[in-house]
Amino acid sequence: MKLTVLLNDLGDYTLVGRANKNITMITNDSRNVERGGLFIAVPGFKDDGTRYLDDAIKRGAVAVVLEKKHINSIKPSGDVSYIFVEDARIANLMLARCFYKHPQRDVTLIGVTGTNGKTTVTYILESLLKAAGFETGVIGTINYRYKGKIIKAENTTPDALYIYGLLRKMADSGVTHVVMEVSSHALYLNRVMPADYDYAIFTNLSQDHLDFHSNMEDYFKAKLKLFQGLHNFAYAVINADDGYGRRIPDHTRAAVIDYAIKNEAKIKGSIISLSVDGTEFFMDGERYSTTLVGEHNVYNILASYGVAKSIGIDRGKVRKVVSSLKPIPGRFDRVENSKGYNVFVDYAHTPDALEHLLLVANRVKKARIITVFGCGGDRDRGKRPLMGRVVETMSDIAIVTSDNPRTEDPLKIIEDIKEGMKKDNHLIIPDRREAIFKAIEIAGKDDIVLIAGKGHEDYQILKDRTIHFDDKEVATEAINDIG
Repeated sequence: MKLTVLLNDLGDYTLVGRANKNITMITNDSRNVERGGLFIAVPGFKDDGTRYLDDAIKRGAVAVVLEKKHINSIKPSGDVSYIFVEDARIANLMLARCFYKHPQRDVTLIGVTGTNGKTTVTYILESLLKAAGFETGVIGTINYRYKGKIIKAENTTPDALYIYGLLRKMADSGVTHVVMEVSSHALYLNRVMPADYDYAIFTNLSQDHLDFHSNMEDYFKAKLKLFQGLHNFAYAVINADDGYGRRIPDHTRAAVIDYAIKNEAKIKGSIISLSVDGTEFFMDGERYSTTLVGEHNVYNILASYGVAKSIGIDRGKVRKVVSSLKPIPGRFDRVENSKGYNVFVDYAHTPDALEHLLLVANRVKKARIITVFGCGGDRDRGKRPLMGRVVETMSDIAIVTSDNPRTEDPLKIIEDIKEGMKKDNHLIIPDRREAIFKAIEIAGKDDIVLIAGKGHEDYQILKDRTIHFDDKEVATEAINDIG
């Protein structure tokens, strides 16, 4: 692609050098530069892409993009073209869209944002769209998948160059609809273009990521960007039972489809019955059943149905899909066994997600609830005592352990959790494997064991290394050894 074509999408820029060069690839990682490449010097939180300009040029970059604040400090060299822009992150996004020939125009793009429920909604929507005959791709927390291909996810919402490159591959392979989790980080850091989405779903908002956002309002404003940028022919599917969700219609041009259980909404749901085996509920005036457990999953189904209904998916197909949904990996995910243990693994790692998980468990329990949980290191410390208080209050026995401590001392994280715990119904077992074994060892008939925090993850991030660790595998081993 000619550099002149790419520059047309940049808006305001200053070019030093020739514009008629052929660009063979683009990247913001100098290690990936190939001959004829365009290197984008994106600033980071701990590093700056301008440090790697020389490396990029040595590897064959014929053009580089950097911010205008460097225009007087960096001297152009050789036949390399230098493009100076106001914001290199936005340039990264615009160049990605252009270089990959605007793949969002060739698919129906559905974004899902919120604190909890995003992954489950993507799985439900994927099932609904496939049942309706659409070729569907997913970009999410667990993996990126389409046409039988499964790629392990590195980020919930990856870098713009990766996103639009993947969208182009999906579109070229025949994918018609892409369902994508959209994180607050991605919106804040301009990894995505809100105007590219045909549908945007808002699930809910509760405390999380306050290590990145300064407060809840800042966190909400990052999410809100998705809806503010939608075109008037797009649809905003919004949880009307969430206080933040109710604010969104005043800030979007899109057609609003709201859903709720408690409040009035275009798509209304209500719970009939809950058990560890599934849920009966009304949705849009008709009765449904699903093996997914809990009120929170009814919300996830309502959100997914909001999109399905507007697309025109037949309600008979919706009913068939909802009744046959399998547990989402790591989301109230039962550890199958023949010994009668009720053990579930869940990704809940925020106070609100834990509360919802425990509300479900309390509504279906016949005996005690034993909860194993911890908090991630190098993340929002303010939620740690809140999580401790929720688990202690809503469980019969709480077992505090390590999650992904990262660079922090696991014992210090546990001390932060304990600040919110005032009762004596908790145990402290820092080793996660030991904690899971202990929970299953003390579990009796009809007890529910919840292993929260890591869900689908098959690793544990320690200070000096990452090790293989899968909660379901460990729980299965414990059941076999103890039971």
